[in-house]
Amino acid sequence: MRLVKKINNNVALGIDDSGRDVVVFGKGVGFKHMPYDITPTDEVQRIFFDVSRGMAGTLAGLSDNVLLAASDIVDLAKMELECKLNPNLVVTLADHIQFAIERRREGIDVQNPLQNEVAFVYPNELRIGRTGVAMVNARVEDADLPESEACSIALHIVNGEMGGAGDTSSIDLVMETARIMKEVTKIIESELGVTLDRRSYAYNRFVGHFRYLVARLSHGESEQTKNSSLFKQAAKDFPDIYSCVEKIQRYLADTYSWSCSNEELLYLMMHVNRLVTAC
Repeated sequence: MRLVKKINNNVALGIDDSGRDVVVFGKGVGFKHMPYDITPTDEVQRIFFDVSRGMAGTLAGLSDNVLLAASDIVDLAKMELECKLNPNLVVTLADHIQFAIERRREGIDVQNPLQNEVAFVYPNELRIGRTGVAMVNARVEDADLPESEACSIALHIVNGEMGGAGDTSSIDLVMETARIMKEVTKIIESELGVTLDRRSYAYNRFVGHFRYLVARLSHGESEQTKNSSLFKQAAKDFPDIYSCVEKIQRYLADTYSWSCSNEELLYLMMHVNRLVTAC
């Protein structure tokens, strides 16, 4: 592995043996004259793959322990959620954590207004966020992050799951998705007379499907209808589910001017039917 550009004394950009861009974190890796090849004597603590060069520049202003804490949180999220996360997540999360610590040290506490919605829609990510707060407080001296900061960490993780790079617009979409999911859950419970178990696998699977539906609709993307006849038959066979999905469609249209294709409505019917069957 060859290091080609210093970020700070302990962080440098490099290229691995496969030609991929990497960010290398380790004691003194930025001291030597660039470029140079890493040797077994170099104290490399972390190697981050596929971080964009633009995002890598943010690393220069981050403390070592904050970066390590963010890396530990991302590793935990990968293991717990069993999914791929955006490679930039470790940088955007570390940047957020450092800013949160600076605010805390200045005596500024900011409560996330979506705390209830996040607990409602993203319970797994929030659980990781709570563990993440403890990780930061254990690794960073005088960090003293409050438990409420778990909500913001959870939202960054969700954004990483959805492929967002951590910019404001993608975080806004994550928060809006939480609001939408809360309203859609109310519609399902009201229309079909059920009480959904937010901790169940069926509900988490439904939330996952709906996240990607919202992401597509918000970007003006839509699944092309290939199963029009199947959709019509499903609407006839499951009138209660169809009526519920139609109400969800009207809510999305009236609130966001989004329109689902028959293909998307069919998939939504299937997921709602599985959800209520599991109750």
